[in-house]
Amino acid sequence: MATQVVLILGAGANVGTKTAEAFAKNSYKVALATRTITHHKDNTRDLVIQADFAEPLSIKSVFDEVKAKIGTPNVIIYNAAAANFNPDPFAHTVSSFAANLAVNTTSVYAAAKEAVAGFETLPSDTNKTFIFTGNFLPFMPMPSLLLDLGVGKSATAHLIQGLATVYAEKGFNFYFGDERKADGTPANYEISGENHANFYLELASKKEQGPWNASFVGSKYVDFSKK
Repeated sequence: MATQVVLILGAGANVGTKTAEAFAKNSYKVALATRTITHHKDNTRDLVIQADFAEPLSIKSVFDEVKAKIGTPNVIIYNAAAANFNPDPFAHTVSSFAANLAVNTTSVYAAAKEAVAGFETLPSDTNKTFIFTGNFLPFMPMPSLLLDLGVGKSATAHLIQGLATVYAEKGFNFYFGDERKADGTPANYEISGENHANFYLELASKKEQGPWNASFVGSKYVDFSKK
């Protein structure tokens, strides 16, 4: 099997960092694209790239650098997010709303496009997985507080669902990760980087597409769609 490479787009101190560590321990080469690189200099990262996810046209150059330096990624995890917290839905400027939508959706589209182009070049026995770190907002809206984040997560949920359907026969898998508590309520400020890392490793190990709406408790899939 070819060398496995994971590209994590948006690598904060919780989910991004824990996921990088977990994939490195499982023999992946690890590339991080992040807005700040100061806390990402250790031996679990093979490549760290500074990136601005509010600029979707810059995403291609991130993929190009990863391919040139450590190989074509067969696992892509999009973990970047942007939000304004304000109970007034129209407190945001149009430019701020557009910038956050770029981070939450448009750059995801750009990354998925590059991911598929790379998947096409990889050996048939290599697993190919794209994971977006989502949340509850497409299913439990909070328009009075998280309007821009909810719009972005909802649009990207639609994107992931569509790509999972279109590319299932090719073995290109797409997932919308959504951590919950056992009762189905949002994890919110109890989000666990370790839970994400373990669950994402499990998704990346699957050859065939599973449920695109990958809600999970602990590090195990739980279907909340009918609850």
